[in-house]
Amino acid sequence: MKKIDKKHSIAFVLIVTILLVCFYYMFQILTGKERNFWDFFVINLLPFVGIALMDFLIINIIYKYLKIRNIYLHVALDLFISSLFSVFVIFLVNLSLLGISAFKNSPDIIKSGIFILLWNSIVVLLIEIFFYNQQQVDAENKIAIMEKEKIQYQYDTLKAQINPHFLFNSLNVLSSLAYEDAEKANLFAKKMSGVYRYLLLTNERPLVTLQEELAFLDSYIFLEQIRFGNNLRVEVVNKAVLNRKVIPVSLQLLVENAVKHNITTAGSPLTIHIEITEDRITVSNNLQLRTTADRGGVGLKNLQKQYALYNKTIEVIKTDTEFIVKLTFLD
Repeated sequence: MKKIDKKHSIAFVLIVTILLVCFYYMFQILTGKERNFWDFFVINLLPFVGIALMDFLIINIIYKYLKIRNIYLHVALDLFISSLFSVFVIFLVNLSLLGISAFKNSPDIIKSGIFILLWNSIVVLLIEIFFYNQQQVDAENKIAIMEKEKIQYQYDTLKAQINPHFLFNSLNVLSSLAYEDAEKANLFAKKMSGVYRYLLLTNERPLVTLQEELAFLDSYIFLEQIRFGNNLRVEVVNKAVLNRKVIPVSLQLLVENAVKHNITTAGSPLTIHIEITEDRITVSNNLQLRTTADRGGVGLKNLQKQYALYNKTIEVIKTDTEFIVKLTFLD
């Protein structure tokens, strides 16, 4: 149920008070009778507040369970249900106070009903405005949280790739290649600069095309295969949907996790298979865990949080021989 803070509570009381004053004069016009203001105010305050609170409860239930997108249909349904409730309450109150015979012969019942329906309509519209404003505030807060989570993910991703361990390994390989194969060393340096360029250029982009991500992944795989040689095998199947959108560095993160957590030797080569279909990407690898591997899976958890911001989930399947992650496209 929606919570009403102190500010809204005070506003609610003030509005009810002002409306009661206005309705006091309207009531005199409708009935043609003069009544003491304070008598009118005291007698009607509790029922009017009760009706307003019940209107709030009814509207809150409708918002929570019916999920009607059309605002006009939503307001019409709120008015209809709350008006039925209000008329029913007034009917019972008058019946209990006047008795059946007096109730039938009272000419003011219809006028009172019109009066209550008018009151109820105004209250419902005010509550609808309150709910609409709350939804706007909630939406803005959600967007702010999403932006914060995305920025944190991008920062963590960039930090992970620029960490001294990765940089040291890359520079160490480059240093060795400079003496062994100058041409390959030059290509390695270009691929390495391409990796960091991509990280910096996409650091503020929430989504990239699959084509961009695969180009970056190709550079990253090149760096890793220089380190591991034929001990690391990466296969990418079907690149037909290159315009679909993914989170930056998502595929690289899954490849890096596979390398980080599994043995990669000549006797136990690591094979990573990336299959792309119309609606998803499936990344799988043979499972041969290192004994000292970090089982935390922080990178994958961060990626799952990013997908949750888009109301999507990542499917993770682990068997005795294989680890599989399935990503859906986000466009």
